[in-house]
Amino acid sequence: MWAPEYALPSDESVMPAWSAISMIILQHKLIPRALFLSLLLASLSLAQTSQVGAALDGSVSDSSGARLPSAMVTVRDIGTNRTRQVSTSAEGDFHISELNPGEYEVSASEAGFAAYRHTGLVFALGATTHMEIVLQPPGVTSKITVSPQPPDIDPAQTSVSSAVDTERIEELPVESRNYLNFALLAPGVASSAQQPSKQSLSALPDSGFTFGGLRGRSNNVTIDGLDNNDEYVGSSRTELSLETVQEFQVVNAGLSAETGGASGGSINVVTRTGANDLHGDAFLFAQNGSLDARNPFETGHATPSLHRYRLGLAVGGPVIKNRTFYYAALEQEHSRGLDDSFLSPSLVSAVNLILKSPALSGLATHALTDGYFPTSRAETEASAKVSHQLTPRDSLMLRYALTNNREAGDAFNTEGWTDASARGNSFIADQAVVGAWTAVFDAQSVGDLRFQFADRRVLLRTDDADGPGIDIAGLVQFGRPYEGNGKRTEQHNQVNYTYTRSFGQHIWKAGATWNHVHEDSSVADGFGGTYVFATLADFAAGLPNEFRQAFGAIDVKDTVANYGAFVTDHWAASSKLVLDFGVRYDFEHLPGTFRQDTHNVSPRFGLAYHPAKSWVLRAAYGILYDRYLLAALNRVLQKNGVGAFEQVLTGTAAAAVFQADAGGALAAPFPGVLPSIYTADSHLATPYSQRASFAAQRLLAPDLTLNATYLFVRGVKLPRTRNIDYPQPGVPPLAPSDADVYQLEDSASSTYNGVSLTLNRRMSDELEFSCSYTFSKTFDNASDFNEQPQNPRDLASERALSLQDQRHRLVFNALWELPIGDEGKGQPPPDNWATRIFRHIEVAPIFTAESGRPVDPLTGVDSNGSHPFPFSARPPGFGRNSLETPPVANVDLRILKYFPFGKAARVDVVAEAFNLLNRGNVAQINPVFGSGPTPLSSFLQPLTSAGGRRLQFSLDFEF
Repeated sequence: MWAPEYALPSDESVMPAWSAISMIILQHKLIPRALFLSLLLASLSLAQTSQVGAALDGSVSDSSGARLPSAMVTVRDIGTNRTRQVSTSAEGDFHISELNPGEYEVSASEAGFAAYRHTGLVFALGATTHMEIVLQPPGVTSKITVSPQPPDIDPAQTSVSSAVDTERIEELPVESRNYLNFALLAPGVASSAQQPSKQSLSALPDSGFTFGGLRGRSNNVTIDGLDNNDEYVGSSRTELSLETVQEFQVVNAGLSAETGGASGGSINVVTRTGANDLHGDAFLFAQNGSLDARNPFETGHATPSLHRYRLGLAVGGPVIKNRTFYYAALEQEHSRGLDDSFLSPSLVSAVNLILKSPALSGLATHALTDGYFPTSRAETEASAKVSHQLTPRDSLMLRYALTNNREAGDAFNTEGWTDASARGNSFIADQAVVGAWTAVFDAQSVGDLRFQFADRRVLLRTDDADGPGIDIAGLVQFGRPYEGNGKRTEQHNQVNYTYTRSFGQHIWKAGATWNHVHEDSSVADGFGGTYVFATLADFAAGLPNEFRQAFGAIDVKDTVANYGAFVTDHWAASSKLVLDFGVRYDFEHLPGTFRQDTHNVSPRFGLAYHPAKSWVLRAAYGILYDRYLLAALNRVLQKNGVGAFEQVLTGTAAAAVFQADAGGALAAPFPGVLPSIYTADSHLATPYSQRASFAAQRLLAPDLTLNATYLFVRGVKLPRTRNIDYPQPGVPPLAPSDADVYQLEDSASSTYNGVSLTLNRRMSDELEFSCSYTFSKTFDNASDFNEQPQNPRDLASERALSLQDQRHRLVFNALWELPIGDEGKGQPPPDNWATRIFRHIEVAPIFTAESGRPVDPLTGVDSNGSHPFPFSARPPGFGRNSLETPPVANVDLRILKYFPFGKAARVDVVAEAFNLLNRGNVAQINPVFGSGPTPLSSFLQPLTSAGGRRLQFSLDFEF
C-alpha cells in the first residue's frame, strides 16, 4: 500500500510544499496510484552521476552547427588504454557513463570529416564533463595532442558537491594522514560535537563530521561503491593510505536515490588503479616534540615529548599490459610521547591526600597522575587492488585492505578533567575484501555488480579496568569510567547491483543493495560501578550523590539486515534544462525486540537550469532514511531486565554502599532496589531527514567558479533516550528503591538553515584554490541518541541550539607552485644560484576560522532526581546549550621542494606546520556550574586546546 508510506509525519515537522502536495495527491487518490507511479518512474533521475564513476556527454556537429547523427565517439583511458565507444543519436547527442575517474583522450569520427582528437581531459568522480565537438571538412587537420579542460561548470549536475582531487589529497597538509579530514574543506560541513579536537571525547566516536546540522553518526562513507561504516557507533571503518585514494566527493545537497542508509551527508571514495606505466613512491614522515610549541593549557612544564615516524611504500603497474593492473600500498606509523590530563596540581594533591585514607581501600585507583602520562600509537595500513579486463566489455576488480591500530593512553575519554586512569587504550583491526564486475552490454547499457566481506574487531580498555569510577562534579573523573571497557566483532556482507541505460535524452539507472551486519559484543558499560560526588568535601566525607552499577550477562549477539532499491532517470528536457527524479525504498530488519518499520519510501527530485553559458541554477529536494546504531540497540538488548539490568542508588543508600565497601563496587545487587532497565518504544520508526537546496553557479573564467547555496535540512524521528518512569509533576523525587525505565524513542528532531558561498579555482598554471564561507543555524531537542532531557515530562523546553550548530565557518586552501625558474617563451630558465634554490617549490596552506560551538551548562549531578545518565540537570537560569566555546582560527602550511630525476622520478623534501601561528584554540570549556547557588571556580574555564604549533618533516621518492 502506498498511502501509509507517504503519510504525513506525526510530529511538528514542516515539509516543503511539493512534498506535501505529492503526499496529499496519494492519500486522497486525486489520481490513480498506478498512474502516479508510472508518471514518477517515467522521469526518475539521479542527482549525481555515480558513486564510483564519471560521465561524458555532449554533441557532435559540423562547422555550420548542424548536428551529425551516427558519428562515432571514442574515449580512451590514457593510463590503461581501455576504450569505450558510442555513436551519436539522431539529434547528434552522445553520453558515456560509469567511466573510471582519471585522464582520458576523446576522439570523434564521421565519414567525410577530418578526425578529431582531444587529450588531457580529466574526468572527476560523480561529475559529467560536457563537450561540444565540431568536426571540420576533410582538408582541415584537427589533431590536438594536449588541450585545456572544458569550462569548469557542469550544466547536467543537479547536486551540490565538492571534489577532493588527487592533487589536494597528496599535497595539502594533514597531520594524521587521514584523507577524510579533507571533507572539512567542503562548504556546509563542520566537525561534529564529538570531535572538538583530534581525539574522541567518549568511547563512542562518530564519523567526525556534521552535514546539515545532523549528527555525526548519520553519514554514509563509501569506498569503491560499498559502505565503509561502523554500524555500532556510526564512524568509518577501514582506513586507507593516502597513496591509495584516487579522489573522493563530498555531497551535501541533492543526494541521488542511489544513496541510502544515512540521513546526513555522503562521502564517496574511489581507490587508485594501476596503469601501463610503473608508478610508485616511498616516503618517510618524522615528528619530534622538541621542535613543537607547548600546549598553552598543559599543567606540566617539561618540553613537549613526541617521537613519531611513518614509513610507507606504494607501487602500481601492469601485470599484463593493456589488460591486468595492480596497485598496492603499505604504511606503518609508530609514535610515543607524553600527554597531560590538564588537571590542576593543587586538585591532584588534594584528591591524592584523600585517597591515602584506609577507608578508600576498595578503589582500584589509589593516586591521580600528577603532570604527564605516557601515550603511544602503532598503526599499519595495507591494501592491494587488482583490476582485469576480462573481455573488451567485461572488467573485474578485487581489493583487499587491512588496518591495525593500537593506541595506548589517550584513545578516548579525553575531556580535560579526566585522569589517566580513566583514559582509553584501544585495539582496532579491520579487514575487507571488495570486488566488482562491470559489464558493458552495449553502447548504451552498463551493469555493475559489487560485493564485500568485511570484519572489524574492537577492544577497548581503560588504565583502570576494575572499577569503580569516581566523578567529582566539574573537577575530576578517575577510576573505571562508565563507558570504555569491552570488545566487539562486527561482520559485514554486502552485495550491490546497478544497471545504467541511456537512450535519447534519458539516462535510466536502477539498482538494489543487501547489507547484512552481525555484531558480537561484550560491552561492559556501567558494570564496574560509578560514584558521583557533588563536591570534593563530599568525596572526603564519603557522601556520594548517586551510585549506579550494572549486573548480569554482558554478551549480546544481534544481526541487522539492510535492504535498499532505487530507480532513477536523468532527463535532459532541453538544451537548458535537466530534470532529475528518483525514488528509493529502504528497509532495516532489526532484532525481534524492535518494531519493523516498512514505511520508508523516499522521493528525490533535482533540476539544473542553464540560462546562459556561464550560469547554472540548481534545486533539489529529497527524503533520506537513516539506520539505527547498534550501540543504541545493544543497551536495549543487554539491559532488558532479563539478561542484565542497572541499579541506581541515591542519598543514604549510595553513602552506605560507598562506606561499607571502602569505595569499591558491589559484588552483587543491592537488596531492596528494583532493577532499572532499557527498552524501546513499541512505535519506534526509522529516522529520516528532509533536505531542500537551491544553488546558483557562475563561471567567472574557464577555471574559476563562484557558487552560492542555500540548504534546509529537517531531521525527523531522531532517536533519543528518556526515563519514562519519572513521576508526575508535584510528586516527590524518586526514592532509592524506585526503578527506572530508559526508553529508546524517536521523539527528537532538528532543523538546519545554511547559506554557503564558494569560490573555486581548478588547477591551472600551477595554481589551485578554494575558499568557502558558511553561515548556518541548527536547532534540535537532542543531539545524540543517549542524550536525555532535563525533565522527561517536558520535551518542549529542550528545543534549543544544537551541539552541532556552528554559526560561521570560513575555509581557504590552495596549491601553488612558485613561478620561479619557469621556462618563458620557449626559452630554458636561467641557470643561477637563485633558480637552483627556489625553483620547484610548492606551497599549500589551509586556513580555517570558526565561531564557537554550543555547550550545555550542567550542575554535574542529578539535581532533579530523574536519574539520567549522562546527567542533564541545568543550573537555574540557564537554558539548554546556552554556553559557547571561544572562536577558533588555525593555519596549517606545507612547503615542498622537489628535485627531478630523469623524466619521471623526483625526490620531495617537505616541511609541514600545524597551527603555524601557535594560537591557543580552546577545544573544551568546563560546563559544570555545580549544585550550589554559586558557580565553581572552574566554571567556563578552558579545559583543553587543540594543541600548540607542531612541525613535521618528510622525504618522498616518486617514480
